[in-house]
Amino acid sequence: MKTASQPPVEVPAWTQAGATRGARAVLQTFMVFPLMGAFSPLTVIDRQRVKAVKAGAIFVSNHSSALDAVVMLQALPNRFRFRAFVVAAADSIFKRKWEAILTELLINTFPIPRAGGARPALDRLKEHLSRGWSVVIFPEGTLSRTGNIGTFKKGAAILAIDAGVPIVPAYIDGLYEVFPRFRRIPRRHPASITFGEPLYPEPGEDYDRLIARVEQTVRTLAGPKGLLRDEPPPSGSASAEGSNYWY
Repeated sequence: MKTASQPPVEVPAWTQAGATRGARAVLQTFMVFPLMGAFSPLTVIDRQRVKAVKAGAIFVSNHSSALDAVVMLQALPNRFRFRAFVVAAADSIFKRKWEAILTELLINTFPIPRAGGARPALDRLKEHLSRGWSVVIFPEGTLSRTGNIGTFKKGAAILAIDAGVPIVPAYIDGLYEVFPRFRRIPRRHPASITFGEPLYPEPGEDYDRLIARVEQTVRTLAGPKGLLRDEPPPSGSASAEGSNYWY
């Protein structure tokens, strides 16, 4: 039996308009980031590695909290932060119009369908990358169940190889203690993000080999914690960021 493909999720032009980007910068600088810092002060390690990237890039990290995207944006230099999309599952926050509009305004979320139909969205992101925009992706495709790193899926590698841009790996530590998937109210705990050297596709390297190299780099940035693996979701899980998200 054929499964019905999901209708394409439209990304409204207003999210990239100059006025929106200006409002987003003000809201992030004076509301979002100070509020985040009130219960999770952030330490950024090796940000100079990001500054070496001259154009658009793909920023990836482990994914242990719904707040990971805020920390990633907070850690990026302004020239990336204000021209970046944050990939999110189309059938989670985008199911509720008010939540979609709020996250589009605050962090410029970009919807990717989970159960088929992701290729057109990937092609749109490639177009944006070619115009100097950046993309923030969490290649595990689901929030960690244990705080450990799960297996990376290859969506980021597809973008990097096809668009000819680097992947900048990072490891976020501390946010699992702040706001894991099972917690409703964040609690105070410091966080840190460590950036790795930009990774460029090597000659003859395919999607699988590149994403494996990216995952290993993030695990190395994590130190001893990188040796531990997240538990896979239960068979047939219908998580909002389920097992087939990001391929």
